[in-house]
Amino acid sequence: MENTKYCLCCDEQVPFSVIERQGKREERCIYCGFVLDVQKTKPLRISAEKGHALIADDSKYTRKMMKEILQEKNYSGYIESFENGADLVSAYAKILSEKKSVDFAIIDLNMPVMDGIKTAMTLRTLEAQKDAGNVPIVFFSGIKADADLKRLLEELAPAVYLNKSADPDPDKLAKRIEELVSFILTEYKGE
Repeated sequence: MENTKYCLCCDEQVPFSVIERQGKREERCIYCGFVLDVQKTKPLRISAEKGHALIADDSKYTRKMMKEILQEKNYSGYIESFENGADLVSAYAKILSEKKSVDFAIIDLNMPVMDGIKTAMTLRTLEAQKDAGNVPIVFFSGIKADADLKRLLEELAPAVYLNKSADPDPDKLAKRIEELVSFILTEYKGE
C-alpha cells in the first residue's frame, strides 16, 4: 500500500493523517487515531515515584499476561488486575481518595458487570469530582476501531485503542502491549 505505515493498535498497515501542533508533526492512524510517528518529541522524564497500573479484562489469561509484562518492565510500582470494570472503578476511587497516582489503566471493551466504555466514563466522572488529572486509558479488544470508537477515544482522552489482532501468537501481542505502554508513559507521563 502506498502512503501507509504500521499501526501498533490496529496491527496492520494503515493510511495516516498528518497533524501539526505545539511544534510537533504527528502522523496518526486514520482508523484509530493512534500516533504513528512524531517529529521533535520531548525527552522522556518519568517521575522516580511510580504509581498504580490498573487492568480490567474478563479473561484470566489476558490479565495474567498483561500483569507479567508490566512487572517485567517495571512500568508501575503497583499493578492490580480485575475481572470487570466495576471492580476497577472501586479500586480507582480508593486510590484517588488516598491521593495516590495511577500511571495508566488497561480496560477491555467487552466485559460483564460493567463494560469498558462505562468504566472509562465512570473514571472520568470520579476524576472531575476529585479534581484529579485524567489517567491515560488503553482500551483493549478484538474489534476493529469504528467511527463511534474513535469519537469516544477523543471524548475520553487521553485514551488509545489496541486491537488484540487475529494473530494467535501471544508473543507478538505481548510485544505490542509493551510498546504501547512505553508510548503512553512517554506521551503522558513525560514532561
